[in-house]
Amino acid sequence: MSKLTTRWATEPEVADWDSLVADNPAGGDFLLSTTIADAKIPFGMKPLRIVFERDGERVSCALVLERRVPLLGRFWSITRAPAVATVAEFEEHMDALRRFVRAEGKGVFVATIEPPIISTAEAEAKLAASTPLNAPDLVRREGIQGNTHTVLVPVQLDDEALLMSYPKKTRNMVRRAQRDGVVVRELEPTQATFDRMHELMRSVGGGDKEGLMLKPKPYVESVWRGFAERGQGRFFGIETDGTIAVMAFVIRSGTKGFYKDGGSERELTTPGMSNLLHYEIMRHLRDEGVDVYDMFGVAPPEATNNADHVSFASGNFKLTFGPRTTFIGAFDLIVRRAQHSLWQRIGERAFAKVYRTRTGDFSIY
Repeated sequence: MSKLTTRWATEPEVADWDSLVADNPAGGDFLLSTTIADAKIPFGMKPLRIVFERDGERVSCALVLERRVPLLGRFWSITRAPAVATVAEFEEHMDALRRFVRAEGKGVFVATIEPPIISTAEAEAKLAASTPLNAPDLVRREGIQGNTHTVLVPVQLDDEALLMSYPKKTRNMVRRAQRDGVVVRELEPTQATFDRMHELMRSVGGGDKEGLMLKPKPYVESVWRGFAERGQGRFFGIETDGTIAVMAFVIRSGTKGFYKDGGSERELTTPGMSNLLHYEIMRHLRDEGVDVYDMFGVAPPEATNNADHVSFASGNFKLTFGPRTTFIGAFDLIVRRAQHSLWQRIGERAFAKVYRTRTGDFSIY
């Protein structure tokens, strides 16, 4: 079998990018999408797109977000990619990516990658035994994206089977809300909807904005608007006495659905309301061809409170729908060792501090 190679995406591929992402071996992922690429531009990132192929046949694609760092050069954030599901695929993609970065990555000192491979005992054993994945130029690090630890709910079930797939307490809460006549409805992506979602997101965890690590409003609204206009994102909500009490923004990419944003006002919610919201969302996504609903972000198992991890409280709710799934995390592909060493020691922290002061964004990735 011939080697996998990497190249820049062509103009027709860029124009049809979201369809290519949906066809990746690991399935669709909104973090590789055109909307995310566009939303990153005002925050100093340059979107680039690459394709992995064999004998002229496309195998996968990846979004590269390039950021310039004074004195050091450029770093690449290759979000949730290579978009593969197995360690063997990861090895092959890494070999191709190494060759490509060194040939085409002018001024790049590090490429941070985060393949969506689930961390199982088998996967970890294969990672540990892999020569190319333990080479000196590849350093494993903590996951960067919010769904490094998450809940993945299979949704290709009929209504009753889907409900029965939840733990008993969650089933009871859904049924209680149904008995109470709670109605979930889709909301138009208007500025009024955006404003209410901002309010509800800020109220999560008692309204600790710093602890919630919310993205800047212009970025968030660009994401909402972009996915809504492309028919990939929708708002769902439940009203109490004419006021939206709980909301969620969900995204579909290929056969995967993602719970991107949400919030509720405690004084307006009734028992089971939030549980019913997500049950109905899963039903809608299932009917659109989605196989798995990623609830996007829970705390790692060692966390015991909100101080330990920003997703502790919200994650506990998500865990009422299914077990925690953990991905293998991220890796730094070192291209220029001296610059990367400086980046690790002080550069990344210093750059992130300046960036946050300037933009209000908590993450440079």
